[in-house]
Amino acid sequence: MKIEKKINSTLFNARDNERYKSHQKGQYISEDNYKVKNKVTNYTKKVYSSPTTINLEMTEACNVKCRHCYNPWRDEHAGKFNLDKKKIDYLINEFVKNKVFHVILSGGEPLAKFDELCYALEKLVKNNISTSLNSNLMLATPEKMKKLKDIGLDHVLTSWFSYFPTETDNITQYKGSFQKIVEGIKVTVAQGIRVSANTIVTQLNHDTIYNSGKFLNSLGVSQFFAHRVIPPAYDREDKEKQFSAKIEVAKRSLDELLRLKNEFGMKVGTLINYPLCLLGDLEKYQDFVGRGCPTQQGHRFNLNSNGESHGCVMEDKNYGNIYEVGLKEAYAKTKSWRNDSYLFEGCKGCHYIDVCQSGCRMDAYASTGRMDGKDPLMPGKEHIVKPFKFKEHEDVIKKITNGANISVPSRIRFREEDGFWLMNIRWANTIEISNEEAKFFIEKQKKEETFTHQDFPFDNSIKKLAGFVCKDALVSDDIKIDVRKTGVNIDPAKLPNLEDKEQILKSHPDLEL
Repeated sequence: MKIEKKINSTLFNARDNERYKSHQKGQYISEDNYKVKNKVTNYTKKVYSSPTTINLEMTEACNVKCRHCYNPWRDEHAGKFNLDKKKIDYLINEFVKNKVFHVILSGGEPLAKFDELCYALEKLVKNNISTSLNSNLMLATPEKMKKLKDIGLDHVLTSWFSYFPTETDNITQYKGSFQKIVEGIKVTVAQGIRVSANTIVTQLNHDTIYNSGKFLNSLGVSQFFAHRVIPPAYDREDKEKQFSAKIEVAKRSLDELLRLKNEFGMKVGTLINYPLCLLGDLEKYQDFVGRGCPTQQGHRFNLNSNGESHGCVMEDKNYGNIYEVGLKEAYAKTKSWRNDSYLFEGCKGCHYIDVCQSGCRMDAYASTGRMDGKDPLMPGKEHIVKPFKFKEHEDVIKKITNGANISVPSRIRFREEDGFWLMNIRWANTIEISNEEAKFFIEKQKKEETFTHQDFPFDNSIKKLAGFVCKDALVSDDIKIDVRKTGVNIDPAKLPNLEDKEQILKSHPDLEL
């Protein structure tokens, strides 16, 4: 892809153009080399007009230099570009115009540009766009976090590196970083902001997951994520062998997360897609089954502070500068992400392909040089031995059957697409619904009316409504449920029909049916 040296935009001043240099490091082959893959499944992926969630990098500046950092400029400098108010105004106008639901404010370190962060947050909240913040929290103070809370911030995803202070300092390359992060978490929790933590599983810290989660739980962290490290753009060859995780290391980290869930009731997950054949037992690892790839699903899009756009946050390929081409045009160029062109040919015949999406495409690219290459953690479809099954919420179904009054919360947002609608539940959680369902829900929400299953004019109305309630898309004063990430975000249409045993066992011979 041709990269222009100068950015033709009134939002780019002379200094911006003088500093501008494309962050693209990889040698990406032409998109003409990728073809839409054949599948044995009947699911047809829907095409979105624009992303539902934006990862917006407020600044390139950061107070640490993590060894595994995916930002492509980190090997060259500490950051040159920041968003100013003019650029923020332009970007939020693009988000509103394209009906984006959720924006993740990240960096660099966004707290390093606190005034601009507050400005962006205020404008997003005003335009009914939900937000969250990605921060290492080392710069957090009671005053700063109170102000962000007052503006409307309710969630921070913070970085966590190791249970051991010296190991943390080694990874961040910043002496004393462990204590600063701990204090930042305490300050943020004290202000009533929900804090989740994410750790990158590397060869340096893979044996600290359980102790880290236990400690974070004691600090008030509500959810703990852990995922494999992905080789960054500036070192895809992984010369020092620090950016790769073996299959046994990845599985052990997931086992440790489940241990934390079972012992402390801690919510756990992963922010990078794992091949389902790595998991094997989809019942045991159900907390990690529904993750998928938000970029391949059409939801996620990433914007750098210099305007460059990427399908995935781990990606350095530029699909156009947002200040020149706008959001819709840049997003449209990522169609190969979204039309099954990047699926691995070896997944042909897998009945779980629509949920798994061939694992992580950026890890595959680092390993093979192709976006449709094999995920290095992928053992093969025959290794799926236990199916994922939706658990029937019998109590919910019973109460709906008995006439529970149901309503559409005011927080629910809708977006019309070509032949279907998107229903945003909260934050980045968005599902697809039919035109008829959307019309019904929008009318009930507008009139603030409750309804029962007898008013819901669709086949399998009780089960459908139970599914919406369990996803937190609909609510009822008659039904109390703890919504947790145990597969409820999976679209049932993407799962195989387990009744078709003959066909499924051809690809998954050891699957327990």
